[in-house]
Order: sequence, then structure tokens, then C-alpha cells
Amino acid sequence: MNELYLSEAMLARVFWTELRSSARANEAKSDVENIIFPHSLEVAKSFPTQTGSISSASAELIWLLARYFAPKAIAEVGTYIGRSTLSMYQGAKPSLEFLATCDYSYDTWRAPAGDAGSKIRYFGKTPSQAMFQTLVAEGRKIDLFLLDGRVSKEDMEFIEKLATPSSVFIIDDFEGVEKGVANVFHLREKFRELLLLTPDAEFKNGWNDSHCLAVLVPTTNIRVTRQQRLPLGLM
Repeated sequence: MNELYLSEAMLARVFWTELRSSARANEAKSDVENIIFPHSLEVAKSFPTQTGSISSASAELIWLLARYFAPKAIAEVGTYIGRSTLSMYQGAKPSLEFLATCDYSYDTWRAPAGDAGSKIRYFGKTPSQAMFQTLVAEGRKIDLFLLDGRVSKEDMEFIEKLATPSSVFIIDDFEGVEKGVANVFHLREKFRELLLLTPDAEFKNGWNDSHCLAVLVPTTNIRVTRQQRLPLGLM
């Protein structure tokens, strides 16, 4: 049999390499620097013993992922001090119409004024189930999920109603026995067609330059091209 075998790990290595090589990488870096300095650091001053956040490398990749998948509607679990929220907002800006975000443990962030404030709906210190239930009741459909919190059975029931056949999932903390690994397991049980793109370099060069992001993409979203490596929005 003349078959071509491509493992998920092989595809993940190519995906992250090409994403990092985007012509928009410097724009992502600049936006993330503006998010961290001063916005999220100003928020952190009010919670000096409680706040940590994603690395700058993770924030830049989240920006690039949002630009790559060009979602109209985003739902995030785990706002914290808003780095990932604003990174997604900036990256998806050309396509974005709506971004909902909540955090189970903290109410530490407010959307900045202007366009971001009109498009980002912050649910504050709210269980993810409550946010998802509201979005379902409003008839929302979500193109991109970012999950930085432990997904429950009830969450999965709401996510199934919110997701479309093309929905993409970004999962943080995909390492060891962290919650991200369990979240991927539950999502792949529910959505059998999801392809897993694992992190490419977990803490290889230190925390600031590494990430623990995994991406789940429906196999129906995959397109084989002869030349084009990235969406036009990243070239």
C-alpha cells in the first residue's frame, strides 16, 4: 500500500514553526508588549500576591492564533489579568465581533475603553457554566474557545451547543498532569474529529520564551495547498 503517514506530532512541529515565521510576528510582539506594559501590570499592582499570568511567548502565539483562525466570536475561560484576552482581541481584530470571558477565582480586570470595551464582554468572577449558559440562551455560536480552566461535564454540554463544525480550541497548561491535558481528553471524547497540535517547546528556553498551549482543530478544517503556508492575514 502506497500510503503517506503523518502523525499529529509531525503536523504540530510544522504548524508552530510556520506560525512563528509569520510576517505578523513583530506586530504580535509589539501588541503584547503594549498589553503587558503598562495595562496588565497596572492591574497586577492591585493584586501583588495573587497574580501571575501567561508568558509573553504564549501571549504572542495567542495573538497569532487569533489572526490565523480569524474568528468572529470568541469565548475564554480564565481571564485572570487579561493578557490572553487582549492578545486574542488584538490578533482577531480584523474579524472579531464579540469576545466573552470569565474567571472562576478572580475579578481582577476591566476591558480598556474604546473598541475593545465595546467588543469584550467581561463576566468577571463567574463560573464558566454560568457564562456558557448565558451565551447559549442568547443563541451565540463560538468560532474560537480559549480554555484556561478545568472543564466540567456541565461545561461540555454547553460547549457542544455553542460550537460549530469549524470551531477551534486553544488549551493552556497542556503539560504533565495539568488541567489542560484533562481538558483535551474530554474535548476529544465529545468531538471525535479534532486534531491535536501539541506545544512545540515546553520550557525549553525558560518560562518567558516557552508555552504550554495546545490547539484542537477539526480535521474538516484542514486544507492541503501546493504553496500557501499561512492564511493571507498572516503573510
